[in-house]
Amino acid sequence: MKKTVFSKSMKILIISLLLLAVLFRKERSQKLMALALILWIAVTAGILLFRQSGKLFKKCCAFLSALKQTIVQMIAASEKTPSSAPVTDHPEEPTYPEKPAFPASDSREYETMLLHIALRITEKLKSAYPQAVWQWKDTPSLQGILSGGTIRILVENMDTYTHADISFDRFGRIHVEPMVIGSFADVESGADAKPESGMGEETTPEPSVVDVRVWYELIGQKVLEELITDLNANGHSMLTIKENGDIVVSCQKKKILKATLDSFPGKTYWKELISILEENELKGKISDNSLQVSWI
Repeated sequence: MKKTVFSKSMKILIISLLLLAVLFRKERSQKLMALALILWIAVTAGILLFRQSGKLFKKCCAFLSALKQTIVQMIAASEKTPSSAPVTDHPEEPTYPEKPAFPASDSREYETMLLHIALRITEKLKSAYPQAVWQWKDTPSLQGILSGGTIRILVENMDTYTHADISFDRFGRIHVEPMVIGSFADVESGADAKPESGMGEETTPEPSVVDVRVWYELIGQKVLEELITDLNANGHSMLTIKENGDIVVSCQKKKILKATLDSFPGKTYWKELISILEENELKGKISDNSLQVSWI
């Protein structure tokens, strides 16, 4: 664009100078030609400056327009922020999701759920100890039970056990850990205690267990694991369980009593017990009126 303007103005200048040289005398034509040259330089420079200033003006206008648009957007964004938003008494959406509430401790739903849990505990205990009875040691918290916490109960008619810890895992399965808790005074007095009735009557045997697997989890597994660990260290590979629950091993052609299983299942349950032993890497075999258990 600059070359086009300059070439056109140059042509006009040349033609003007020729006309001045032809039409006027030498001295006058020289003055007019000098004046024409000065005028041409001024006009050409003015045109170029005007064009440059026009482009600069457009750029300034574009910059101011962009700056104005940015300021408007910033103001609009600041008006939409929560800090400047008006506070309403009833927000449309809660900030945090509400947690599910547990039933109140004095509600019917609370009592029903505790009753259901108590029935589960009773069913578990009576599967191993049919005469067992129990009660809460302290009033349990339903929220603590459902979150996997441990609760303690007082038990009776469960051999020598006086307490048990109850817990539920995340799959809803119940776990029972029987234990003996007493003071030193109780232990000393118990050692010299005599039966209240001097009749010498034998206690009535407990009925057969209802659930062999539960009996094994609560009674049999702990006794057998501890006993087998000791026997295996001494070179034994088998023990024998009699119908009354006595556990004996052979030593120098003699049967030595090692322990007694409380509430040992009747003979009709032995096949089921053998399958449970196999799940725990033990082998069982029925021999006459006894059950042989081997681990090698």
